[in-house]
Order: sequence, then structure tokens, then C-alpha cells
Amino acid sequence: MMDSFEWNKIFGGVLGGLLFIAALNILVDELMAPEKEAGGGMTVATTETTTSGPSAPEAKPDWGTVLAAADTTSGEKVHQRCLQCHDFSKGGPNKIGPNLYGIVGNKRAHEPSFSYSGVLANAGGTWGYDELDAFLTNPRGAFPGTKMTFAGLSKQQDRINLIAWLRTQADSPLAIPAPNPASAAPAATGPDGEGPASQTQTTPPGEKPQPTVPGAAPPTAPTGGTVPATPGPAESRPATGVQPSGQTTPPPPAAQPGH
Repeated sequence: MMDSFEWNKIFGGVLGGLLFIAALNILVDELMAPEKEAGGGMTVATTETTTSGPSAPEAKPDWGTVLAAADTTSGEKVHQRCLQCHDFSKGGPNKIGPNLYGIVGNKRAHEPSFSYSGVLANAGGTWGYDELDAFLTNPRGAFPGTKMTFAGLSKQQDRINLIAWLRTQADSPLAIPAPNPASAAPAATGPDGEGPASQTQTTPPGEKPQPTVPGAAPPTAPTGGTVPATPGPAESRPATGVQPSGQTTPPPPAAQPGH
């Protein structure tokens, strides 16, 4: 009869075998499992379009046209991005930046109680429409060394709307300039693209080209496309009975009767 020690060895061997089989089964499943594709969901092929060459510079707005059509309500919403640093009310305080009431058309460094950066304090000039547009696009690009940390407004329409709203925040708003419509379309160019196209007269083969008189209209070809030849000088033919030297040719002898 086996004692408990022997039974423990048997149970331990069986349990160890079962654990070994389970571990082997897990290992085999991991090794034989199919490889999963990286990333989840459906893969969609996309094509990235790139443009070569430098981008064209942004044209300056025609303020006489764009200000009349600007949305000052949108401009007021845009100005809320600036409220952390600026006050826009009449007689309002300076903050991190100066008070900007009446800024459009005002001189640079207009607020005497504010300590401007050196580049703006010594800049001179006024804040016209073009100057404000350039500054709002890229403050550090327009005035390198300015203390202003604002990155700028990349959308031109946002700047136009903001400037239109800023213009209304003044006792005497700056006048809107007269519209400057685009100039007339350029003249048509020739095939080489270097000058205006011109009409060229083709001379038929075997004929001499006619000289062109400056300022004269080019000759017009008749229907059928053939340019008539220019008649040459008339040839002189001597008259009958007259020698080229002016002598008279004697008449032929009369017939004799009987011959």
C-alpha cells in the first residue's frame, strides 16, 4: 500500500505534465498565428500633390474696393484674439500692448504713456492701410525686433475685415481711397509671346516682294489669295515704217505689168 508521499509524487507528475502541455499549446498557437497587418481599419491609397517653384507673392488689396465690401462684424470677432494684449475703447488703458483706439491712420508709437520697442519707437510714419496689412500679416517680419509675440493673420480676408472694423473705432475714421480698378487687358501677343501679333503678307513664288512704305497700310490681297503682280514699265516698240534712228523705211517696189 502506497503512502501519501507516493500519491503526492503521482499527483505532482500529472499536474506538471498538464502544465507542460498547456504551455506547449500556447507556444504553438503564438508561433503558428497569422501575421496581422500594421494599423487598423481599411487602407486607402492617397496621392500627395506638390507644387514646384516659389509661391506667387500676395497682391496688395485695392482698399477703395475691399473696404466698401468688408464685413465689420467678422472683423470685430477677429479682434477678440487681441483683447489679451490690447484695449480698443476710447481712453482705455494700456495692457501688454498699447491702447489701439484710433490706430488706423495714426502715427506709429502714438501712445505716449506706453514703452514701445526701439524698432517701433524710431520707425516713424503712420499706420495706413497697407502698413497695417503688412504688420498684421507678420509683425516680426515687418519690424524685426518688435516685442510683439503675435504670429499674425495668414488669411487676407480676416485682415481686411479687422482693418475695416478698426477704422470705425475712431473719432474721425480715415477716409477710404478711391477704387483703383484693374488696368485694361494687355494686347494680344504673337506666337513667341514677346510682342503684339502682326499680319504678314506672303508673296507668291516667282514674284518680287513689294517694298513697304513706312506709315502706309499693307496691300490687300484680292479674293482667291493671290496678290496681283506689279506691271513693269511699258516696252517701246518702233512704229511701222519708222527706223529706230528716225529714218523712214522706203516702200516696196511697185509690180511691173507683164511680169
